[in-house]
Amino acid sequence: MNFTETYQRLNTPIAPSPRLIEKTLAKARRPSFPLRRLISIAAAAAVLLSTPALAAQTEAGYHLLYALSPAAAQFFQPVQRSCTDNGVTAEVVSVRVEGDTAQAYIALRGKTVDANCDLFDSACFHFPFDQTSHCERAGFDPATNTALFLVTTQTMDGSAIPQGRKMTFSLGCFLSGKQALEGAAVPLTLADHAAEAETVEGFFRTGGGGNLELADSISMLRPGETLAEPAPGLPITAAGYAEGLFHVQLCQGNAVELDNHGRLWLESEKGQRLDSFASASFTDLTEEGARLDYQEFVFDVEPEDLANYTLHGDFYTASARIDGNWRITFPLENAA
Repeated sequence: MNFTETYQRLNTPIAPSPRLIEKTLAKARRPSFPLRRLISIAAAAAVLLSTPALAAQTEAGYHLLYALSPAAAQFFQPVQRSCTDNGVTAEVVSVRVEGDTAQAYIALRGKTVDANCDLFDSACFHFPFDQTSHCERAGFDPATNTALFLVTTQTMDGSAIPQGRKMTFSLGCFLSGKQALEGAAVPLTLADHAAEAETVEGFFRTGGGGNLELADSISMLRPGETLAEPAPGLPITAAGYAEGLFHVQLCQGNAVELDNHGRLWLESEKGQRLDSFASASFTDLTEEGARLDYQEFVFDVEPEDLANYTLHGDFYTASARIDGNWRITFPLENAA
């Protein structure tokens, strides 16, 4: 059979058998699913299974096909070694496969790419086999505004990387202009905030740290005017006592947008460090609909002792977020 016949055989629509449809329905069936939704699931599965090559060409079809069968999704996914969106190009530079491990260098190139480019947990790696993988920044070329990332994957069972398989790398956004300010002194006189502060209820909590049980029950300070701004975009918006504990509040702006965050602690005159023993995060929406995220750090220190401490912190910010839809696919075989 020649290539043309093989391609036609693989891509000619084929109606799935009744047994296959029943198996698909059985996997999707849940007591809470209405019949209409089950029928939709079966119809989608039938279309994907009958025309996998066509389904793999669309974003939604590819993800649904990958959920049903990673091997089929990757087999029919066409090789595309580079992709450009929003003025930025993602490209596979080289691939190395040895035993149970495959590595690929992926370049991100464009005017908005810089040396501290951060993929912001938006990168996804699709493989046709069970694996563990991670990505790390490997270098930057200022002459071409190119950041290089190394992707490493290993098979879960230690077996050799299957021959002839493909990897798909996709990216939804990245951050640029990242800066870190660590061990910085915050220009805030703690003794000026030794009184009880106004608290507020009803904010949506987004997480906690330290003493988690306490973080879920402590009162939160009402955000106010900027008391200090140790790093651009990270102001201190409240400080004071609530239920016998000293709180310091850090506003992150829209943390989902730029991932601005920090960590606060106190230091005595002798340089002894007092860490917060609980922290909590919460979100507020302004009247204009803007999102503001807050981190609140809680310290067990008496009001009369505040004069013996100064406030310090580590602060991490970014200046821009670049959104796009980058997706490249390449064979897992040695190439340079």
